[in-house]
Amino acid sequence: MKSIFFSSLLICVLSFFSAGTLIAQKTEHKKPVSGTTAIKTFDNGIKLNIKGFKVKEATLYFDDDTKVPADNKVDLNQRINMLIIIDSGWTVENEKVYLGGSELIKLNTGAEVLKSDDLFKDYDETGVSPEDAKYVTLKAIITSLDNKKNYLVVTFRIWDKKSTNEITGSYKFYIK
Repeated sequence: MKSIFFSSLLICVLSFFSAGTLIAQKTEHKKPVSGTTAIKTFDNGIKLNIKGFKVKEATLYFDDDTKVPADNKVDLNQRINMLIIIDSGWTVENEKVYLGGSELIKLNTGAEVLKSDDLFKDYDETGVSPEDAKYVTLKAIITSLDNKKNYLVVTFRIWDKKSTNEITGSYKFYIK
């Protein structure tokens, strides 16, 4: 039997980025029309299927805030951050948003590297601020890869737990 592709587990964390200044006022959010899906492709081959949200941007960058090159080639141990900026679409209840997020990373051969279920389950009771929910980042780092001819496919889902709004998508990256 072939050796395991990775000697170390891929680390994947879903985190929020603060928008800076929060405005202390009640914001009204109109629910987008349910059932409408937009398909968009962003730089670095990020493909999104957007239902009920308005997405301003999706981008890949490194920890030092430089953009991932267009060919999506990264070094081992170099963290990739995928930032999605969401303009609208969250359901706000008591000044909180209740979001879900999951991620699946596979080799191009189909071998599963990482599967994460709801990464936001710790916020099910407390929710997060609508400002924080505008900036969602998924982070991944590969620490070991036996065959660098393989590439990785990241698929993900971000959803509003109070509506049917969701974003699904994918992107590929390669190890140098």
